[in-house]
Amino acid sequence: MNQRFSPLFVLFICFLVLGNQPIWAQKIIRNPYLQEVGPRSITIRYRTDQPTTSQVQFSLDPKSFKQAKIKSGQQTEHTLKLDSLQPNTTYYYRVVASTNEVLGDSTYFFKTAPNLGSKEKFSVWCIGDMFPGPTQTNVYEGFKKFSKGKYTNLFLTVGDNVYGGGTDDDFQTHFFNVYQNGPLLKQSPLFTSIGNHDYDAYAKNQDNPNMAYFQNFNLPSNGQLGGLASNSEAYYSFDYGNAHFICLDSYAWGRDNMRIFDGPSEQLTWLKNDLKANKFPWVIVYFHYPPYTKGTYDSDIVPELTKLREILTPVFDEFNVDMVISGHSHVFERSRPLSGLSGLSSEFNKKTNWTQNSSGKYDKSENSCPYIFQTNPKEKNGVMYVVNGVGGATGSPRAGFPHPAMEYSLAGKGGSFFFEIENKRLDAKFIDETGQVLDQFTIMKDFKPRDPISQTINYLDKIEIAASWQGDYQWSTGEKVASVKVAPTEKTTFTVSDPQGCFQEKFDITVNPPLSIQEVKEEINDAFDSLLIYNMHGQKIKEYPERGHISKRITQDLNPGLYLFLLEKNGIQKVLKIAISPY
Repeated sequence: MNQRFSPLFVLFICFLVLGNQPIWAQKIIRNPYLQEVGPRSITIRYRTDQPTTSQVQFSLDPKSFKQAKIKSGQQTEHTLKLDSLQPNTTYYYRVVASTNEVLGDSTYFFKTAPNLGSKEKFSVWCIGDMFPGPTQTNVYEGFKKFSKGKYTNLFLTVGDNVYGGGTDDDFQTHFFNVYQNGPLLKQSPLFTSIGNHDYDAYAKNQDNPNMAYFQNFNLPSNGQLGGLASNSEAYYSFDYGNAHFICLDSYAWGRDNMRIFDGPSEQLTWLKNDLKANKFPWVIVYFHYPPYTKGTYDSDIVPELTKLREILTPVFDEFNVDMVISGHSHVFERSRPLSGLSGLSSEFNKKTNWTQNSSGKYDKSENSCPYIFQTNPKEKNGVMYVVNGVGGATGSPRAGFPHPAMEYSLAGKGGSFFFEIENKRLDAKFIDETGQVLDQFTIMKDFKPRDPISQTINYLDKIEIAASWQGDYQWSTGEKVASVKVAPTEKTTFTVSDPQGCFQEKFDITVNPPLSIQEVKEEINDAFDSLLIYNMHGQKIKEYPERGHISKRITQDLNPGLYLFLLEKNGIQKVLKIAISPY
């Protein structure tokens, strides 16, 4: 029989059915990303579709999540700083929007920075000019193939993070949605720099609070991660391990209505003071406009690039900056160590502007030994310049490509730049869309192969000898480690080389004869409190820890030949060379 229900009854049933469903639950619409990492703190950001309490749970393992950081109040833009963390430590985390919306698994983790000055290896991935489309996603996929799941400590950009006007929608669609697809945003702290297209929809003034770039990123403008406070998120510095990083705004006007290339400006003054105050051996500077390029822009022609080169490169020379990374020109270019070139490309002289003659590739190819920089040089080391504007945008170069100061130049392909620093060694690579390394270079600091080393040891002693560089090794003993222990019984020369054939160090070891050597005897009857027997290669054959005397009982088990008998009697040691006759 048909039954008819009143509209109120139907509405009541709907509320009963749907009342326990999370139809109004907050949703995470921007996945978490990491900012401002230090040895004991990190900032985590995410976004929800509706206002809710901010909450991040974290732990040293991916299961317990016993610790939590909660910010009271209701917001959609969530920014939480975790502090009191341990340096150089991996933490797992998850974000909580509601009881029904928790985001996090074993792939959500970060590693705090090492203690300042640490010599431990860390890695940096850098991209620029991330024009949306297949090239952008392919570049990211190529890096993931290259890294093979290995953790990346820092994620840098060199500007033009988005291209569609620089709005918040552009950032969500063409930046966050792209790089949340994989490990980078949720694992590697992000330090961005700003480019001209990030300003597209806005006035070209730094630190505009209505601008999406400045709304979406927390950057260390107050010196909270080292360096001098800039009081501007358009440019800033920070320390990580034994390196000092400086980010500049090479495009917009500052509070003084000056751009960095307009002459004496607030940003330029800050840059010089920050470089002067730095105490760390490695200095990396990154920003958008390139001082040298013959790519889709020509630094000889574009006035802003010409002015930038004239203003900034003498500063980089003066303060021994190690590497400058930029974008804007949609090619990949990198120089040899360069010094003293503030003019046009036609003024370049490789004899005076290149400080070193190698390609720096350090890959066994001809003339490829690493660049050697000194921390306190009497002469300039030179600066490595990298143009890395192919994170999504590519293009045809201008006339005159490649720039004569460049060791390697490539147009028409997307890619990214990756480098690692460990103690006093830097290794850098350009990675294409397939994950292949197309270019690379190595810098070593404060290293010079040593002259032959002569040392003297006593017979049967061991000595440890070590190579003075950081890298790979090939010893004349066949070993492939940084140091070896040897126990020669006569004067011997040991050598160690790098497999690339750039360095060799030699160790001449002289061996003293055993002390108190007696004439060779076939039979002896000396008493002892303890006795050690060695062959002539220094290998221990037998040991008698209790009192006795040398007799046929002791010698009859030895093969014919020469032996060293180390006797101790009444606290006095004596060494005898004993011949065991075959008859």
